Amino acid sequence: MMTLPRSFLFLPAVAVLLSGCGGDSDSNGNFSFKSDAPDRYVRVDRTGQPALATALLSRDPAVPAPGPTGAQLNPGNASNSFNNQRDALNRGDPVNDARDFAVLLTVGAQSNSLRNIHYKVGPQLRALGLTPCSTETATPPASSAQVDISVCAAQAAPVVVPDVITFDLGAPSGWPNGRGFDDPVVDRLLAAALLRISGTAPPHTLNALVGVINPTRDEVNTILPLAFPHLRDRHP
Repeated sequence: MMTLPRSFLFLPAVAVLLSGCGGDSDSNGNFSFKSDAPDRYVRVDRTGQPALATALLSRDPAVPAPGPTGAQLNPGNASNSFNNQRDALNRGDPVNDARDFAVLLTVGAQSNSLRNIHYKVGPQLRALGLTPCSTETATPPASSAQVDISVCAAQAAPVVVPDVITFDLGAPSGWPNGRGFDDPVVDRLLAAALLRISGTAPPHTLNALVGVINPTRDEVNTILPLAFPHLRDRHP
């Protein structure tokens, strides 16, 4: 099995690492590379697992990003002052994701941590006839502390932590094993994080929400293309 981090996006100032690309380029084909220190660059998004930081971490700089020791995770500096939970994740290295972010992603203080999401949407999921992966110790729970998400974390963590794309050449392709153009990645991620898809005779599968969340027709009832590049026939 190999783990493939996907592309990185860097600043500052739309960091053009290769200069001399205009009409006055070096006739000898020489390139001029930036020599700034690494801490002057900002990794804006790892673009690894879909929606991980967007779904479970906060962009509010007032919401802390404490690590296992209670200290701020991956703090910025004068040149890289972006400071919120998502920036802390993007500044970190995937090899440390489980150690540093497991608690924050699941039971952090942010309103969209996994436990807080289950506290809010658990009753709605049950009302829709779905079986959440969470359980409640009181009905209705008075707070998120009365919601047990241990099954959810066990299901979702191996899929999205660390925040990289994983591809096993010996297994069938398709997210979470790699990622194809047509893979309904967010639908599957939500199923792994919200529904019971593991254990003995689970009521749902990883594809339980495929086609349920995303519309299959547009506003004039035209069926949307199912295959990439998702373009309809040209206008006559």
